[in-house]
Amino acid sequence: MILAFPKIDHEKDYVYSWMPFSLLTVAKPLLEEGIAEVVLFDGNEDPPEAWELVLDRHLDDAVCVGFSIMTGGGQIGHALELAAAARARDGCPPLVFGGPHVNVLAEQTALHPHVDIALAGPGQRSMPALVRALTAGTSLEAVPGLTACRDGVLLHGPANHPTVESLGRYPWHLLDLDRYVRDDPTVAPRTLNYVSSQGCAYTCRFCYELTYQRRYSTIGAPDLVDDVEALVRGPAIGGVKFYDADFFINLHRVAGFCRGLEERGLSIRWAASINPRDVMRAEARHPGLLELMARTGCSRLLMGVESGSDRVLAEIVDKRVTRAQVLDVARRIADVGILGSYTFIVGFPGERAAEQEETYGFIEELSALSPRPESRVHVFAPYPGTPLFEEALRYGYRPPASLEEWSGYDYYESQTPWTDERTVARARGNTRMTLRAAGYARARS
Repeated sequence: MILAFPKIDHEKDYVYSWMPFSLLTVAKPLLEEGIAEVVLFDGNEDPPEAWELVLDRHLDDAVCVGFSIMTGGGQIGHALELAAAARARDGCPPLVFGGPHVNVLAEQTALHPHVDIALAGPGQRSMPALVRALTAGTSLEAVPGLTACRDGVLLHGPANHPTVESLGRYPWHLLDLDRYVRDDPTVAPRTLNYVSSQGCAYTCRFCYELTYQRRYSTIGAPDLVDDVEALVRGPAIGGVKFYDADFFINLHRVAGFCRGLEERGLSIRWAASINPRDVMRAEARHPGLLELMARTGCSRLLMGVESGSDRVLAEIVDKRVTRAQVLDVARRIADVGILGSYTFIVGFPGERAAEQEETYGFIEELSALSPRPESRVHVFAPYPGTPLFEEALRYGYRPPASLEEWSGYDYYESQTPWTDERTVARARGNTRMTLRAAGYARARS
């Protein structure tokens, strides 16, 4: 089985690329159940000519070739380039596309000539079923989440439900972990990223995570501590940056993780994403959790604030917090010495100019805290499958109509008729992030 993570064209001043967790997640059951051997290709780390070597060495033995794609960032275009190179080879096996973009636009994806099969939903459930069907020569229509075009007719498998059983430790041996160690000034000199859950329980109307239908699957605290300890003892990392949509949905798990670090004497620094309501819940149900987090190495919390306008928060985003509550949460985070990193969005459909000014004013208000928070301002980009995508259509947005057209979708640029280059420039001018690539420091403010 060849699994490819196509290159992502990150924002111009973004200095990190991270491990292809979508591939590791799919590879895990294939290996554990003895279904197939797995070869990984990471387009963020490997040059294009390395893909040709992978095809030279493994294509003849591959039952299929899988590509993980997300909406935006250029990944779709790079996936199509990789798929074209594979398709040009004699005896090319089926080309299978999955990932976040496919989860919401499976039929459109399946209609592309370089796509034989599209798999929507959790790949750790659909891919093993597909490989078994391909090797046994049985019907593909039993594969969960499958969409395929055969002679102009779309075939569909049964639904692939978003909830999966508890996640487990990753097959790290498939990667050279040292290639993914990053010098992160907000965490530690030797930091690895990590995804310990799938899904989110909140209802923000712009967010792709809603496509998981508010379902949430996790690696349990004991297994997570085991895995982090193995990484500390093995490649000798000093920090972990959790890239979960929200690390704090299950506060008991967070407390168990922190206590596990403390009990084992693991001296690491870590960072994660959090929702303001998580902090409010912790204050009520887990008093002292923020202090415990700080004591066990939490150095940075990334929080989507979205807007400084109470109307936008309530009526457009459905954030279910007020500006005053966010400010109180930010103060609590700062009080325990954790760096707050706050993200905002301007250009929502129906947002007024005065409400954007409220957002920029709120960023300045937060900047008075100590430690001084980071801030990043994004321009609203409509994501298919979300309520605000449908709202954007009513305001005149015209989305790409094919997989090829989605290849040029850049969520860091203006995508809607009511935003423009000035909107983008101001957003970037109000972004204050600490950025450093290995070997040198750089700060943007």
